[in-house]
Formats: sequence, C-alpha cells, structure tokens
Amino acid sequence: MKTIISTLALLTVAAPAMSNQVFQDNSLVVASDNILYEYNNGALISQRNIPTNSANEMARDITILDDGRVAVFNGTFTPELSVYNGENWQSFTMSGWSTANNLSYGGITAIGDAVYVTDTYTAYDGAAKGVVKFDLASGNAQRIIDDSDYIDINVGLDGKLYALQNTYGALDVIDPASGTVLRSLALGHTSSSRGVAADAEGNIYMVSWSGYVARYSADGTLVNTLEIGGNLHDIDIDHSGRVVTGSRFGQVYVTDTNLSDFTELFVSTSNAFVATVPSVLPPAAPVLQGTVQNAGRDIQTTLTWSTEAEGVDVYFNGQWLESVTDSNSATYWYFKKQSQEFMVCNIGTEDCSAPFIAN
Repeated sequence: MKTIISTLALLTVAAPAMSNQVFQDNSLVVASDNILYEYNNGALISQRNIPTNSANEMARDITILDDGRVAVFNGTFTPELSVYNGENWQSFTMSGWSTANNLSYGGITAIGDAVYVTDTYTAYDGAAKGVVKFDLASGNAQRIIDDSDYIDINVGLDGKLYALQNTYGALDVIDPASGTVLRSLALGHTSSSRGVAADAEGNIYMVSWSGYVARYSADGTLVNTLEIGGNLHDIDIDHSGRVVTGSRFGQVYVTDTNLSDFTELFVSTSNAFVATVPSVLPPAAPVLQGTVQNAGRDIQTTLTWSTEAEGVDVYFNGQWLESVTDSNSATYWYFKKQSQEFMVCNIGTEDCSAPFIAN
C-alpha cells in the first residue's frame, strides 16, 4: 500500500535553535540535481543550491552531521567533500579519491567530525580505491581501507560502518576507529544492490535497483522485502524507525523497519539521495554540588556544577540571582541565620538541578 504526497507550496518555518543546525528536527533532506530539498511532515519547507565542484560535476549522496551541518559527496572523478553550516560552504578533497560515472554510486556518512566516503577505481588519477576518512576538525584525510571498491557507505545505528562493495550484494561491516573489516556478508548476487543502512541491532536494510527494499538479519539472512518499484539507489534510517529511500527519477519513499507499506514524495526528475535529520535532545539537567564555611556572621557557599548547556541560571531561595556562562562555579555570602537553598538550571530553561541546602 502507498500514499502519494504532492507538495507545491514552500512554507516558512522558525529558524533552528542550534547555530550549525541547517535543517529542522525530524526533517527529511533530499539532494537532487544539485539542490537540497527539506521536507517536514510531508511539506517542502526549504531548498538550497549545492555549489558545483571545480570540475562542474553533479552532487551525489548527503549526510547530516551530529552538530547539524550537512555534508555532500560532490562530484565524480574529482569530487569534493562540501560541508554547509547554514551560512557558508567549505570544501575538502584528497588525491586519488573518485567514483565511477554512475549516479547511483558514491556514498557518504559521518560520526562526529569524521566523515567517511566511498572510493572506487577509475582511470588515471583515480586508481586508488577503498574508504576515505575526512577529519573536519583538522582538515586531514586518510584512506582507511585501500583494497576494495565501494559504492555506498552508512553508519549503522549500532555505530559500525556498513560499506557496499558492488551491485552483487557484497557488504563489509567495518570498525570506524581502526578501519578493520569485522565481517563480510553476501546479500545476494542478483540483488542489484545500491544502498545500505543498519539499525541498532545490526539488522541490515538494502535498496535494490530492481525496486525493492530488503531487510536482513545481522548475519545476512533475508527476513522480508517491500516492493516499491522504480530504480532505488539510496537509503537512510533513524532512531524512530523511519526508513527513507531515494530513486533514480526523483521519487522518495518513506517506510519503517517493518517494511509494511510506504508513502511517496515527488521531489524532482533526477536521482534522489536522502538523509534524515535527528531530533536534537536538550542537555540534561545540571548536577550541582556545594561546600560551605563560616565567614563571620555569614556563610560562604561555593557552588560547582556540570552541564552540557551553554550556561546556567543560579537561584537562591527560589529567586533568580544571575546567569553564568563563562564558569562552572560561583561563590556567595549570605547571613547565616537566613535559610539558604541554591539551585541551578540550564540557562533559559526549567531543567534544574536538585537543590543544595547551605543552611
């Protein structure tokens, strides 16, 4: 069963909260014909152009980084890693990195600041192959695997890399830290495999050029399939169980890990590469500790706290005292006969620590 969604209007939405977060939480992002399309709840809410690389080649696969930026496998024989933070594009490349001139090839994924891209043997300067890792923090790149061609790669929800070698279902599961191939699986010589993803249990989801999505157990045993039609070539999965696929002629299909049915989005008429935007969870409430000592007629209270928020609001006996953004400690003096209860909350929120009783 399928539901078809056709979207004509471009909606206006509030800006994301994170400085680098280009797209809204839970959005579906599609790269097609060098344009990034953002959909949320089935509606097109933004679109942005992807700059062409130095060789004027077409952009391919995309991934959303942990900090909200988007990274693009941008090109074919002289590709660039193009990274967008909502304001500016930044490009990286590596000698010998390339992919075959087939728009269903070329995969990208990321863990933190580490971006992994597929590399296939091509003529002349593209003879190298394997998996290339870009460190966005340093700008360095290294080929962590150099003895196999790959056409797609994805980080599973289990933290491992899943790299597809070819259209015959040859799949490697890779430790991202060491580049060691943990196991190799055969998903079917006639599968026409094009893209892979994996859930937190290591179950594998593959899209086929023959128009179906297949689910395999972690050992490569086929569990079930969902027939969609067309030429499918890209896939992504998120923690909510949403499975998204892209096709040769611009359609995007959304299903779930049960592969029971699907909805369809008409995006463009060119190859559609897909990525999901995870929900950004707010930082956990601060953890507060304190020490006290007598200071004449006062009590000196030194508070220390830990939080991943940008700062805290400090409260004394339920009243706001100050916001602190440049430290994780503060000291206060109050008359010792006065009841003294302190609490800190993530700045601008009601996510608060347990109280510290000084007196």
